[in-house]
Amino acid sequence: MTGRESRVSRLLLMLLLLLAPGLAAKDAVVGMSKRTYDTLNEVQIFMEAEQWDEALASLEQMSKRKLSGYETAHMLNMYGFVYYQQGDSDRALQNFSRALEQEGLPNSQIRGLLNSAGQVSLSIGDYVAAEGYAKRLLEAEIEAPQPLSQILLAQAYVGQERWAEAVEPLKTALAMQEATGASPRENWMVMLSSVYHTMERYEEMRELLYRVVELYPRERYVLTLAALNGQLGEPARQLALIESLEDDERLNKGFHFVTLANLFMSQGVPVKAAELLDREITSGRVPDTRQNLELNSQAWYLAGEEAKAIPPLLAAAEKEQDGKLFLRVARLQMDLYQWKQAERNARKALAMEDLEEPGDAWLLVGMALARGDELEAARLAFVEAAEYESSEKWAQQWMRFVESEQARIASLTEDGA
Repeated sequence: MTGRESRVSRLLLMLLLLLAPGLAAKDAVVGMSKRTYDTLNEVQIFMEAEQWDEALASLEQMSKRKLSGYETAHMLNMYGFVYYQQGDSDRALQNFSRALEQEGLPNSQIRGLLNSAGQVSLSIGDYVAAEGYAKRLLEAEIEAPQPLSQILLAQAYVGQERWAEAVEPLKTALAMQEATGASPRENWMVMLSSVYHTMERYEEMRELLYRVVELYPRERYVLTLAALNGQLGEPARQLALIESLEDDERLNKGFHFVTLANLFMSQGVPVKAAELLDREITSGRVPDTRQNLELNSQAWYLAGEEAKAIPPLLAAAEKEQDGKLFLRVARLQMDLYQWKQAERNARKALAMEDLEEPGDAWLLVGMALARGDELEAARLAFVEAAEYESSEKWAQQWMRFVESEQARIASLTEDGA
C-alpha cells in the first residue's frame, strides 16, 4: 500500500466512524432517509475508488434536497473529506465547520468532526484554530477521554511555540496509553523529547530517551541519548551507548566512528581508538582526511605504540604535502632510532613552502646524520640551522659536539698511524 493509499484508507475509516453504525449495513439508519443513505453509500464507493469528481457530483445533487441537520452534517463531512483529498484544505475546513453548526448531532459525530477540523487546521498551520477544536473535543470526551485528543492539543501548542503548555497533554496521552497496557507511542515520546530539548530540560529529556531506547532501540535515538549524556558531562555513559551500537555492528557513518574514537581516547583507552580507526579508515567508512589520519596517529602514540603512529601521520603528510607533518614524522622516527628515515622526512619538510621554522628541520637533519656517524654532513646541516634564531643555540651546541668528535677521530687515526 502506497503512502497516499494508506492516508485515504485512514481517512475513510475516520469518515465511517462519523457515520451512523447502520450505514455500512444495508438498512437505513435512524434519523436518515433511505434516499440519503443510498446517496451517501454511493459517495462512499466513489471515494474508496478515489473518484473524487464523481463523489462531488453526487454530493451536489444531494445538497439540492431538503435534509435534516443530521443528514446535512454527514453530507458536509463527505464534502470536507473529498476537498481535503484534492488538496483544498480551506474548503475542507469550511465544510467540517459548517457540519459542526448543525443541530441535533450525536456526541460521537461531533467528536469526529472536531477531530477532522482540528487535524486539517494543523495541516494548514492554523494552530490557534486547532487549539480551539482540540479543547472542544476534550470537553466532548469528558466521560471517555481519548489520548489522541490530548495529542491534537499538544500539536497545536507546539505549533504556537507554547512549549511549556505542550508538556502536560503529551504526558497525559502517554500515561493514558500505558494505562491500557499498551506501549506508549513512539512519535508521542519523540515529540515530548523535542519539547524538553527546546525548553533545555535536559535531565527530563534524558530520562525519557532512556525509555524510548528501551522500547524502540533505533540507532538515531541511541545516538541522540549518547550526545545528550556528553552534553550533561557524562562521557562514560556516552561511550557505553555508542560502543553498544558498534558492538552490534549498527554504526555505519564515518563521523560516528570518529566520535567513538574520541570517546575512547577521553576515557583513557586510546588503543581501542587506534584499532577502530585503523579498521574503519582501511574499510573506507571513515575517510582518510588529514584530521582523521592525525587522530589515528595520536591514538597509537598515546597507546605507547610509536611505530604504529608513524604510518597514518606519514600518509597525512604525503596526502597534504605538508612540511609540518613531515617534520613530526621525522621526530617520531628519531625517537625510534630510525636515522635514515628521519633525515629523509626532515629533508621533505624543508622542500615544502609552508614550513614556518626551517631551522628546526635543518637541526633534525643534522642530528640524524650525526647519529648515523656522518659527521661532516651533519656539521654542514648545523651550519644551516644556525642561520635561524629559533635553532641557533642548539645548532651551535651540536656543531661543537660534531667538531669534538671529528677531532677525537682524527687523533685516533694519527695515533694508529
